[in-house]
Amino acid sequence: MNQRDIAFKILYDVLAKKGYLNIVLNKYLNNNEIEDVDKSFIKEIVFGTIERKYTLDRIIDHYSTKGIKKIDDKVLIILEMGLFQLMYMDKVPDYAAINESVNLAKKYIGKYASKFVNAVLRSYLRNTKQIKFSQPDENLIEYLSFKYSFPEWIVKRLLNNYDRDATESILESLNGRPEISIRINTLKIDGKNFEKKLKDRGLNYKKGLYNDDAYYIGLKNITNDEMYNEGLILVQDEGAMIISKVLSPKPDDMVMDVCSAPGGKTTHLSQLMNNKGKIVAFDIYEHKIDLIKRNCRRLGIDNVDALAFDSTNVNSEYIDKADKVLVDVPCSGIGIIRKKPDIKLKNYTEKDFEELNNIQYRILSSSSKYVKRGGYILYSTCTIGREENMNVVDKFLNENKEFKISDIRPFLPEKLISYVDDRGCIQLLPNINNTDGFFICKMQRNN
Repeated sequence: MNQRDIAFKILYDVLAKKGYLNIVLNKYLNNNEIEDVDKSFIKEIVFGTIERKYTLDRIIDHYSTKGIKKIDDKVLIILEMGLFQLMYMDKVPDYAAINESVNLAKKYIGKYASKFVNAVLRSYLRNTKQIKFSQPDENLIEYLSFKYSFPEWIVKRLLNNYDRDATESILESLNGRPEISIRINTLKIDGKNFEKKLKDRGLNYKKGLYNDDAYYIGLKNITNDEMYNEGLILVQDEGAMIISKVLSPKPDDMVMDVCSAPGGKTTHLSQLMNNKGKIVAFDIYEHKIDLIKRNCRRLGIDNVDALAFDSTNVNSEYIDKADKVLVDVPCSGIGIIRKKPDIKLKNYTEKDFEELNNIQYRILSSSSKYVKRGGYILYSTCTIGREENMNVVDKFLNENKEFKISDIRPFLPEKLISYVDDRGCIQLLPNINNTDGFFICKMQRNN
């Protein structure tokens, strides 16, 4: 099976069967028989096709005589793959992109489909200059959606929060390929010995932008590496690391993480507590609780009690018991599209956002019941926009007068202090801070 065959199967499982991209990728690429260079090529096609699907589909619809809605799923995916290679992969010759797409169609659908794929792709090559879509002065949302290949709900959300230039900068950055940061497990190794280990193996590395325990290392398959299996490292964005640092738990604290899975922030909190005190970690799904427990075992953490619980409700056992509570709520995920381009495949409606905001508020409100007097609660998301961030916080503060926003600047690296807003919260942005798009707001309960 060649590279494009595997890419096609992955895309079919994600786009037609609605599978999760990270799970499907692992299914096909956790295979030692596939060379790293081939895996990179496969990922480039898969991520790129999903990332640019909105634009690709508009062009396919333009050049298809039958219209995109009548095209079979398998044919459409092959067309999207082929067109992505023609438009965005300069190293792939046009003839190779077309011929390989025709061969895929012949293999997986039939001769008629292969002729159709050939006709559409060649039509695009002959007539690229004839494509005309909305201009910014006609319809800015449609123009930006096509140019950067984002569904209109994301473009609208960003334009509600930023001017056009800032919106374009964010959209462009969300289409980028970020460097993957890892966090060293300071319960097992310190920075000095970690760097020695990297040098002994001849691995290139860079220190984190904001965190002493963050590194960027020259490994293609981090989760298959011996350091990962030994519990010395885990993959985590630097923005996510900042959340735990801002919550700033102490070794003897009782801490709660109410939306914990897969446990990246939970385990970081444990590191900051030196594996002392107690952390109670909730997640709604039992299989995700198992994932948290596996991560804790791998990292040598034993101060975490992981429980299946729906955090929109209040667990009476923990009322007034917690020194610190982390509320990293489910969200639209706009801030992590660089790593999860399949977020673009979602189609949020106003009703969906109302329901999401309701869940976010209920989790924050319920979780506030766990905070001791004088204790802290931190609300965070991995999205961009006041609708899921400051608006939720303001509603909570209006209805819970014993809480107030706490100054987070003492817990931030100096490079980020200027980005704290006049309310005392921070919105990290990929185009400015080179992290995922996290919102962070820390609140304290009155004594």
